[in-house]
Amino acid sequence: MNIQVWTDTGLHGAGSALVLKLLYKDAAAFNINDVSEYTFTGRFKGSLQTLAHYDRVFIVDLDLTPEQIKLADRGNVVIIDTHKNHIKNKHLYSKAKTILKGYPDHSYRSTIDLIYDKFGDHLLHLTDEQLLLIEYIGTYDWYNTQYKESLKLNAIYYNLNSPKTEKFISAFSEGFREFTVHEKNAIRLYFKKFKEQIENSQVFKGKIKDYNVVATFANYAVAELAHFLINKHTVDIGIVVNPEAKTVSFRRSKDCDVDVSVLATKICNGGGHAAAAGGKLTEKFATLTKQFIQC
Repeated sequence: MNIQVWTDTGLHGAGSALVLKLLYKDAAAFNINDVSEYTFTGRFKGSLQTLAHYDRVFIVDLDLTPEQIKLADRGNVVIIDTHKNHIKNKHLYSKAKTILKGYPDHSYRSTIDLIYDKFGDHLLHLTDEQLLLIEYIGTYDWYNTQYKESLKLNAIYYNLNSPKTEKFISAFSEGFREFTVHEKNAIRLYFKKFKEQIENSQVFKGKIKDYNVVATFANYAVAELAHFLINKHTVDIGIVVNPEAKTVSFRRSKDCDVDVSVLATKICNGGGHAAAAGGKLTEKFATLTKQFIQC
């Protein structure tokens, strides 16, 4: 069987692709493409001529727009995702098989968990180390800091050269293990740069509706920075703007009930999950945050 996977760039996307590779361990061909929602369209269009060569084409952990859904809706495609907007648009598929679950059903926390739950009966051969790796990656997707290993795995992924996802899968296909000297150095470098970013960040405070918000600019360790600022300033929402990529990331505190995916959709033409979301840097966002004051 020939398998192709399209997955989100990031640790959680790599983890989802890894579980699928473990599921199809005897596949004759297993092709991986790591993309973002913004690069998916161009890359997928470029592959249309070869798409029929694959028995199954998995598109996982990508919050596809209605236009992208139309492009991806093909008979050999399997869609697996937990993003809210994607779930709402499930009815737009007519040919592809869809496994779309998440909010308001809280049973599935991340795409890697959804894949394992769906295909768990065919993954009984996994070792304890492989199951542990899946758990660590799944908790990072929701930035659950219960496991420091999750943060370290993300640091290792971030510091890999392209193709990151293939290299990560190759390094951890046997499951979680002791980090190599090179990986430990990558972790130290990641958090050193993260500390420098904290020290050099310009931080702004404001309100969106009744919620207290803190915001900053960064292109590195975005999730870590957002949660650090939320905890330091005791606010409801953390926003990180990447001026280079022209993107905006939203995170909420563990005690806040706001759905940041709604904010990302309304003001940044984006989407995501209730606790973590993102979108594009828009005029609407710039206007809304003009009233923010630098700390």
